[in-house]
Amino acid sequence: MFKQIIVPVDIEEPSFSDKAIELALRELDSGGCIHLMTVIPGFNSPLVASYFKKSAVEKAHEAVEKQLQALAEEKLLPEVNRTLSVHQGNPAERIIKHVKRCNADLIIMTAHHRGKVDHVLLGSNSSRVVERAGCSVLVLRP
Repeated sequence: MFKQIIVPVDIEEPSFSDKAIELALRELDSGGCIHLMTVIPGFNSPLVASYFKKSAVEKAHEAVEKQLQALAEEKLLPEVNRTLSVHQGNPAERIIKHVKRCNADLIIMTAHHRGKVDHVLLGSNSSRVVERAGCSVLVLRP
């Protein structure tokens, strides 16, 4: 059983995280907390920020927060301790930073199916998290 479990959610494909959330609920220790998080593109980078007004970025962030809240209400019982957070930037880096911030002892995430070319060029977020996270990581296949 684990006290602090992070479940990264791809907000564009929320059902993709269903198995991870179910497993987190089974593995959560009494009094523990599930941390649902999602990562959106890094609007803070100068190149990206030059194309978007600050108000547009804030609206996007708020919309994603609402989607994450709706997912939590649908998938988690009210008595389950939870935190919800929206981050900007590289998914693997943001997940690893969040591990440190909330002192997580487990990450449960679903690996995306990507082609060999994508893996070579971009790398895999799940493999980066496994390599660098300071806690246990459980990667599920979709």
